[in-house]
Amino acid sequence: MSTPPPDPGSAEACRSDPPGEELRRRAEELAAQAPGPHRPLHTDGHWWYLRDPRMPELAHGWKLHLSARPEGFAALLDTALPILLGRVCDVKFAVSTAALWELNSGRHGAAAVGKAVTVYPRPEEVRALGLELAQALAGREGPAVVSDRPVRPDAPVHYRYGPFRVTDDEARAGMAGPDGTLFPGLAEARYRRPPWAGDPFEAPDAPARPATTRVGAGRYRITAGITRAASGHVYRAVELATGREVVVKQARAFVAEDGSGTDARGRLRHEQRVLDALTGVPGVPALVDYFRHGTDEYLVSAACGRIDLRREVLTSGPYGADTGAAGGAVGGRDWWTLGRGLLRVLDAVHARGVVVCDLKPANVVLDRAGRPALVDFGVSALAGDRLPGATAGYGLPGAGGEDPTEDHYALGATLHHALTGLDPVVIDPDPATNRDRTLACLRAALPEPGHPAAELIAGLLSFDPAHRTAAAARLREGPAPVRRGAPGGRGSGRDSGRAGGRVAEALDHTVTTCVRMARELVAAGPGTAQPRTLLSLYDGAAGLGLELLRHPDRPDARAAAAELARWTAAHPALDHLDGSLHQGRTGVDLFLAEAAAALGTEPPAHRRYEGTGVDQIAGTAGIGTGHLLLAALGPAAAAHRAAAADCAAQLVGRPLDDLGEEPNPGTAALAEGFAHGRAGVAHFLLAMPDETSRRAGREIVDGLAADLPGILAAARAPGATRRYLSWCRGLAGLGTLLVQAGRQYGDDALLALAADAADTCRTLAPRTAQVFRCCGLAGVGDLCVDLAVATGEARYWAAAEDVAALILTRAGGPPTRPLLPGRRPDTEARAWAVGTPGVTTFLRRLTRRGGPVPGQLPLP
Repeated sequence: MSTPPPDPGSAEACRSDPPGEELRRRAEELAAQAPGPHRPLHTDGHWWYLRDPRMPELAHGWKLHLSARPEGFAALLDTALPILLGRVCDVKFAVSTAALWELNSGRHGAAAVGKAVTVYPRPEEVRALGLELAQALAGREGPAVVSDRPVRPDAPVHYRYGPFRVTDDEARAGMAGPDGTLFPGLAEARYRRPPWAGDPFEAPDAPARPATTRVGAGRYRITAGITRAASGHVYRAVELATGREVVVKQARAFVAEDGSGTDARGRLRHEQRVLDALTGVPGVPALVDYFRHGTDEYLVSAACGRIDLRREVLTSGPYGADTGAAGGAVGGRDWWTLGRGLLRVLDAVHARGVVVCDLKPANVVLDRAGRPALVDFGVSALAGDRLPGATAGYGLPGAGGEDPTEDHYALGATLHHALTGLDPVVIDPDPATNRDRTLACLRAALPEPGHPAAELIAGLLSFDPAHRTAAAARLREGPAPVRRGAPGGRGSGRDSGRAGGRVAEALDHTVTTCVRMARELVAAGPGTAQPRTLLSLYDGAAGLGLELLRHPDRPDARAAAAELARWTAAHPALDHLDGSLHQGRTGVDLFLAEAAAALGTEPPAHRRYEGTGVDQIAGTAGIGTGHLLLAALGPAAAAHRAAAADCAAQLVGRPLDDLGEEPNPGTAALAEGFAHGRAGVAHFLLAMPDETSRRAGREIVDGLAADLPGILAAARAPGATRRYLSWCRGLAGLGTLLVQAGRQYGDDALLALAADAADTCRTLAPRTAQVFRCCGLAGVGDLCVDLAVATGEARYWAAAEDVAALILTRAGGPPTRPLLPGRRPDTEARAWAVGTPGVTTFLRRLTRRGGPVPGQLPLP
């Protein structure tokens, strides 16, 4: 389903009511009138808290959630707070109606929707309090809380068993039962109960609630899920009376409401009207049924495809850019045929007075012959009637649904994705910059300059409707001209668009950005995020600070690093970190120790660390690496070397099969990667001074070298995940280890294998959206720098410059003042692994022809 845009009214409410002053005043009045001890109200910026000093310290238990729509939130608090203040319990509630609107939008996950108030009661009071609240709030409206069960069907009071007063990291680790068994603590989009906890609202002998796969009064049997979303799921099903395949789309009540009060159900009803108007149009699913179940509503349409275009590109690779004389692909699927097929559907839709308004790869479905159909018309314009909502980068900026050529813009963006596997650039506030960078990404991925796809898609992505109309006419007229890729593979024999002299200026700007990020973090105070996000090397202050320390020529960077070190050392969450290098205390202490050596700030006390597992990011190898880096700084060097030796002994004594983790399908390419697998273990062991550790490290290297040809072949296969190039679980990190080992042992064969890894990464790079280090382009760039330093060959510096050019292409702003996307493509991030600081590390090493990587042992 389409997600509505942020509601301007609610965003304005957030700015003008910081934070929820009316709610605060009312809650304080009620708290002052309540019997029992005084409960002061305080906030962390996201929630208001009322803590009861009589409440026992509980790690986990049954908790209650009160759901509300923003317009009824204040009234719900007026009713619920007097009841809660008369009981022994802790309470938190959304800081403002605008904050509740954001929770209910679904952008923070299905499990967050509806949780206007959370109540942490004493175990013996859960049932009585839940029933009392349900009685008092019966008939009130609020979204269902999908992680919970309702206390009763007519009241917005829900319950689940979960953690009390813990961070997300602790909840993810699980809740320990009486016998030590762990049960997941994080809320999911379904109700779950640990085996040791009896349901307080069901009789002990109550029969289990049967799961059902039938909906619509039994007319449809669910056979598979298609998508899961906070606003409702989409399923494949069979109509039992006819046996035909259908798609069932759910819309949850009061989820993703816009400024007019239209929720997911309103968009589904609108889609019903659009599909009715498009009856009989080829390439549009036929409307089959519409029904309600409880407060939710469901639309049933005919199934018209086996897979959506986004998944098809992910699993089979981008479409062929080479076209034959008849428009057919040389060797398979081609973009021209896809584009003409989509345009035929659009022409027929437009002839019925409908503008799609949300054409994108996920809303294009393909049948077994590859013919496209369009789905999801929830925000389409029908005779001028249109609901708000679009997908960033695919919708024409400022479009209102009045002009059918707006869909031609989306067609161009969709064809861009088919050819590259990339979404449009959306980081810059200027739409023209985003559009131009998107076209630059397309040119970088095409096999030759002047390719017809570049010209056609540029026309479709024009802001001028006449140009869009002309481009659509060219696509409609007939087959593409014959084009063949240049010999030697993708991108050979043409200007790669290297960054050249822009890199030094871009570096200067990203350092300035890191300085700003550090000062913003310090100015924000202790913060409300989990400790890892605030403080760690991976995505907190330590990674940001370690990179700032690499710029001693910048007084502002030195000052920001010093401020950040003092803030980190005094942070109340410091003792809540685990001992790991990238996620925990080892990395933080490394930053504090380097700051002490360079700036004279307070050094950390020496300590032994404990991690989870054996890898670099969270386990023993990373902790050992941290001890070696700390030993090199001088203070307590002998103690740190001894601790590193202990870490090595733990690793050497384990079977090699235990030194990696299984791949995570959909998110990882390899179990052999640097951050999470055997490559990172070997990185540490090779740096140890004793022969036993080095021998074990070399054994891992030899095993990985033997595996590499097969890994490279898999990475080059059509449809191979682009995460094969990643530093954390892919070839960039594996290549980093091979460079280290090749240089340490003077083994040119290992360096040649590292070069093969880099070449494969370079092939995948033009179709990689992420610019950051962990799973993106910066990690590939650092491998190229390592190879250039190790071999002295200019071609690796040229490859690193090519990667820098791709990073600047995916960014916003002028090339010398890049605005770099983080995990979210429209937002920059302060995280070293997945944000601007890690890209700065690569640009620094490229500009200075080498240098250290934070948290990584230097090359021999």
